[in-house]
Amino acid sequence: MKKKQIIIVSVITVIIFIALFIFIFKNNHVNSKFNTDYVSLMMQKSNFDEGFLKWISKEYTDVLASISYAIDNDNYKDSIWHDLTGNSLIVLNDLYHKSYDNNENVSYIKGNKDYVEIGFTGDISLADNWEIMPKYQSSGGINGILSEDILDFMNNEDYLIVNNEFSFSNRGTPLKSKKWTFRANPENVSIYKEMGVDMVTLGNNHVYDYGDDAFLDTLSTLKNAQIPYIGAGENINEASKAHYLIINGYKIAFLNATRAEKYILTPGASENSLGVFRCYDPDNLVSRIKEEKEVSDYVVVLLHWGKEESHNLEDVQKETGKLYIDSGADLIVGSHAHVLQGSEFYQDKLIMYNLGDFIFSNDQTETGIFSWRLKNDGTSEYYFLPSLQKNCYTSILTGNDANNLYNKMTSWSVNALFNIDGKITEKA
Repeated sequence: MKKKQIIIVSVITVIIFIALFIFIFKNNHVNSKFNTDYVSLMMQKSNFDEGFLKWISKEYTDVLASISYAIDNDNYKDSIWHDLTGNSLIVLNDLYHKSYDNNENVSYIKGNKDYVEIGFTGDISLADNWEIMPKYQSSGGINGILSEDILDFMNNEDYLIVNNEFSFSNRGTPLKSKKWTFRANPENVSIYKEMGVDMVTLGNNHVYDYGDDAFLDTLSTLKNAQIPYIGAGENINEASKAHYLIINGYKIAFLNATRAEKYILTPGASENSLGVFRCYDPDNLVSRIKEEKEVSDYVVVLLHWGKEESHNLEDVQKETGKLYIDSGADLIVGSHAHVLQGSEFYQDKLIMYNLGDFIFSNDQTETGIFSWRLKNDGTSEYYFLPSLQKNCYTSILTGNDANNLYNKMTSWSVNALFNIDGKITEKA
């Protein structure tokens, strides 16, 4: 054999040997990783349920290996589950137990964005015996009461929540002791779809304006329209229930309660009677917040409270708002005052004290849409869209008018700054 041929054969032999070595090494490494019983290892290191760990191992390849490594290196945080799977530990546990299957108390929105936005408005009236619906009917529909740009904004929110300040019914009689009572034809519920509304709050002082029958019709109308509601029900269990939103892999619990009436006429729900979820005594709401915090990533509390027609805060708002955050609430949003009130940061959480009227009457009043931006890393940002209700028509404010409202909101706030881009931040 010629010398040149010997060299070629030798080189080829070396290459084959190296390739075989690499293959054997990698194969042994993979088999070693595959054969490692991470379920058993995790059982030794943590108190996770064995069935849950086996499910994770099946559904999410190599996740347990990464979490086991993090535990070994003292780098474990619950947020690692969301980082690795796109779902929080709470959501994963619920998925394992199939908690969301056929559950009407859950809205499930799949998303894979850097953030999601959840929008909130103040009081809405679709009552036929009040001012907005006549304008709706005489002006050609939804564009007669809401500007096109604000409608686009509402429909583009990932989830939109409004306060339903009336009853849906053709039955009942107005409460004799009330000066103002509001009732809407159940067909009006379709307008919520035009607005992009995803959920309504009923814990307020007008949902019972026409008595038991109209109250029950309101619940059934919303159910038939597949619009979730919170804050009222046929008993206290229903009235105080949470509605859950699963979005971008996080679980958010929403609760709604009221302490709006100085002379209480709206019945409070009890074990065996219909009504709203009251929080004049905050203990029951505190208990519900604590319960929901155990099973949710975030708890949002929507409150009907505050002095009507006043930008000033009542002491009870500031005191109980902080109490609810200490109990586990991550965000508080208020309504009822008919006008805007300011905000307060407490323990890095925001209290948006009052969103006032959104589309409620013929009065000219400044209003807006509050947006909670929940980022994919679990952090939050807050924004306010300045708007104006005038002549039964709500539109977005721009330019100097917007800046003036930002300045007013800052002046009405305890320690919040409303910036010219609408972002709400804590004052330095």
